[in-house]
Amino acid sequence: MWKTVARKEVLANLLGSRFYVVVLLAAALVATSFFVMGRDYKARLADHDLIKAKPGEPVAVNPPNPLSIVAKGLDEAMSRSFEVTPIGVTVRAGQKSGNTVFAFFPAPDFLYVVRVVMSLLALLFGFDLVNREKEDGTLRLVLANPVPRGAVLFGKWAGSFASLAVPFLLVTGIGLAALALDPAIRFTGGQATRLGLILGLSLLYIAFFLSLGTLVSALTRRASSALVILLFAWVLVVFVLPNLGTLVARQAVKVPSVRALSEKRQQIWTREVLLRIRGQGDWPSHVKAISAENDALEADYRVKFERLVALSKAINRVSPAAGFVYAVTEIAGTGIGEESAFKREVVRYKNGLLDRTLAAPDGGVADYPAFRYAYRPLGRVLAAGALFDAGWLAAGAVLLFALGYVAFIRYDVR
Repeated sequence: MWKTVARKEVLANLLGSRFYVVVLLAAALVATSFFVMGRDYKARLADHDLIKAKPGEPVAVNPPNPLSIVAKGLDEAMSRSFEVTPIGVTVRAGQKSGNTVFAFFPAPDFLYVVRVVMSLLALLFGFDLVNREKEDGTLRLVLANPVPRGAVLFGKWAGSFASLAVPFLLVTGIGLAALALDPAIRFTGGQATRLGLILGLSLLYIAFFLSLGTLVSALTRRASSALVILLFAWVLVVFVLPNLGTLVARQAVKVPSVRALSEKRQQIWTREVLLRIRGQGDWPSHVKAISAENDALEADYRVKFERLVALSKAINRVSPAAGFVYAVTEIAGTGIGEESAFKREVVRYKNGLLDRTLAAPDGGVADYPAFRYAYRPLGRVLAAGALFDAGWLAAGAVLLFALGYVAFIRYDVR
């Protein structure tokens, strides 16, 4: 029975202008996003060819991630060039975005399009799912037949979801196929799997907001009232709540500033140099002391920073938009967890080079090993929190629909 209702809903959408507006808007935004972010990736890839380490150079630099086209995240921070020095690791340069607009506005990646635009479109499909037919008088006629209300509601939800999901997947698939034809952009098999997971999460995210629209539609008697309520909820969920946790966490967890860390490193360096001038100890022992204290400073900073991030995430996950961003960026390899793992690998690389240098008879190493960073396996990424975020989206969508069902059972169609 619900399939008949779903087909009716799809046909009604096909006959209305709203469906074609959604298709054209999604096509334009997704195509623009892939074009702009593809050019940005290729520009950063060209920068990488200029700043990458030469043979034997003690520099750690990571090439840009192709999945940053979909979710840019912290890829620019991970693409910087890190130079090993006696006082630690210093940032030398980075593969900066060629588009200066990104310095003032969020990167228009696929993640942004889904997080902001597709969530709004899902609400526009769901805000009048029930109350519009009540206003038109057709809902009373439908329920006058021996058809369960649950089948009617689920059929209307499924038809609306199909009207959103099918063109969205079609447009995204065409865009990804066009990217794959570019010889400068190469997705590995593992990255293709991650792209599939990101698309699945995007559908869950759309389903969440469609269920939210269905719930509010079943709780209100007028479509205009539902639209106002949902627009307020959309602003709150997508923009306000994801930033609230960060503000609260910064008040609860104090993290030293980059300037304070830099000044402390300089003090350590000055102290050890003065001790060496006074003849206390040999130079290798002072270098080891500088490196050890700088590593301790970095470790203390990372512990406090990760505590700040954990608290911020815990609060921000109240918003499904924040959970969606966390899951997608981690799966893409551009999230906070991946950036932390990358920084730890850079420190290990620095310590290895320093040990080789100090162990060499002439005080130097002719040929340093090249830096290589392997992204965390997908299973580890999912276990670290991405699976929880996906589950939260799925559970939220089901719960909202269930609440909408309860409201629809009691809905007065008169």
